[in-house]
Amino acid sequence: MRIKPFILSGLLFIATMAVAQNNSKAAYHRMEGSIGNDIEVTANFIRLFDKVEGNYQYKFKENDATTFFGKMLEVEGKVFKNDSLYLKEYGADDASFLGVWNDKSYKGQWKVPGEDNDYMEVLLKEYYPHGSLPFKVYYLNSEEKLMDGVNNSPTATLELTFVYPKDNSLSPGVLDSVKQIINKGFFGDHFKQNRPEIMLQSYEKEYYQNYKSTNLEAYKEMGGASFSWSSVNAMSVLFNSSYLLCVEYQRYAFTGGAHGITNNAYDIIDLKNGRVLTYNDIFIKGADSALSALLTHKMLKKYKTKDEADLKTLGFFVNKISPNQNVYVTGNGIGFKYASYEIAPYSYGMPEVFLPFNECKDLIQPGTPVYQLSRQKQQ
Repeated sequence: MRIKPFILSGLLFIATMAVAQNNSKAAYHRMEGSIGNDIEVTANFIRLFDKVEGNYQYKFKENDATTFFGKMLEVEGKVFKNDSLYLKEYGADDASFLGVWNDKSYKGQWKVPGEDNDYMEVLLKEYYPHGSLPFKVYYLNSEEKLMDGVNNSPTATLELTFVYPKDNSLSPGVLDSVKQIINKGFFGDHFKQNRPEIMLQSYEKEYYQNYKSTNLEAYKEMGGASFSWSSVNAMSVLFNSSYLLCVEYQRYAFTGGAHGITNNAYDIIDLKNGRVLTYNDIFIKGADSALSALLTHKMLKKYKTKDEADLKTLGFFVNKISPNQNVYVTGNGIGFKYASYEIAPYSYGMPEVFLPFNECKDLIQPGTPVYQLSRQKQQ
């Protein structure tokens, strides 16, 4: 899910059901199904009214023996009045999925990449097997003037999309731990666990209080529109299977200056015990050197355009990419994401390297759900 401000006049929208009426919607859907007869699909979608964003991953068997896993693909789309939903991969011109969203299922066609008129039937149904979690989506969108009653006053805007676990078959202790982890990841250390609606409203109140206390006196002295702020915080689900949950926190903040700052962070959670899996939990001791060689090679290959000999020639701050703690997991590998200015100029955005399990499985710590995923037969 990419951060994109979603304009809505209402202050708080809470949705707990995944139904098909066009007036409903803020909901998470974990879906499974098939493309054609042989390709299995698992998807995580978040719907905000008529907008849908998320990801899907596919796998299939070749010669009834080897299982091939496709990479995780991010998609976005729109639900129309007749419940038709078109989804396209980020950066693509044409839709990959063309179908109808009906109650808790999606039925339609999937466009074969590179073929203009070649389609395969697709059917997805909402499904939460053991080892996965259902979620509710809580959404808030508001704005507030710096100077009440002043028409040309600078304003601050706030948009929050919070994904919160529903009760399910996990033990109460594990579920409570997952909720605490997600609360901390989204709101920060100082927010006590409470009802999601209350937490969003408290965050909103604190944000506008901070906005006014920081800017009001200076604006009275100098004036100008440069005192406007904007903040967008969103969550998405990258993986939700096999007792392993990976969620992403996406934050954008503009508080003046040339541009805003975007940051992505992750929590990888073992759903058997409700514990966060850190870099040191996932990788064996001494893996740093081997990971650094992999990351440096793949980063150079990703950005190289001609005959650049090293990363500094490409404009990076470093020639050697060290693994950081900002890692995520999907069904077929582990990704490393770097903050703006961490290893490269702002123009590079947030550099990212993804390592399929077949490239890094020998570096993964045994005994966790990540290790079990890495031992599946992969391409």
